[in-house]
Amino acid sequence: MRTRITRGLSAVLAVSALSLTAACGGSDDTKKDGADKPSAAGSASASAAPTSQAPAATPLTDAQMKAAALEVKDLPSGWKTKKAEESTSVYKADKAACQPLADMMGPDIAGATTGASVDFVIGNNASELSEQVATFPGTGAADYVKKLSTALDGCAEFTVESEGQKIKLGATKITAPQGAEEALALGLSLEVAPGIKIEPKLVVARQGAGMFRLMHLADAAASKKDFDGIAKVATDKFVKAAQG
Repeated sequence: MRTRITRGLSAVLAVSALSLTAACGGSDDTKKDGADKPSAAGSASASAAPTSQAPAATPLTDAQMKAAALEVKDLPSGWKTKKAEESTSVYKADKAACQPLADMMGPDIAGATTGASVDFVIGNNASELSEQVATFPGTGAADYVKKLSTALDGCAEFTVESEGQKIKLGATKITAPQGAEEALALGLSLEVAPGIKIEPKLVVARQGAGMFRLMHLADAAASKKDFDGIAKVATDKFVKAAQG
């Protein structure tokens, strides 16, 4: 069975019991609308509790968003760039409170202007990585992180439906990288077919009006150890670019 990540930060579509697609929204062009993320009963920590209110910040420029995105030189040896396919799938959660997380599986980020989107692969698709950088007007970025945090706290398990197919999801908050004003990280469990699960890890971090989301999907357990290091590198690069 083969998985595939399309542009952006996190997602999966079951194509059949034997094949599936992992989608993580976004594109290289400026866009608006779409995204969120799944949640589950587990514990763990975010680097900073999302604030209830945050002062409006100046949106990031295209140059800042481009500078914030990961490059091959930022990653451990063996990674290479990958041309990702676009996805237009829409995901509907069976619980209204979980819809923000279901939206994360789509290609866009609601209310945001999308900047750089990058995708990487290592080996024979043993691990895949997808990152999307975006900016919001006003307090949109802080509101976005708060919405995700609330959904994560309230959705232990739920089901999403897309194109007539259903996927069971669960997620556990895990320790997020330090350095950004706010960050959330989580491990997902997606049952794409009976007895078949994939378990990507994701991080969403905010600095001012900017935000990035990153998804790491690894077939081998050992490869998953890369996530913490890559998430930290991505956060540091994003924060530096966002601060100008």
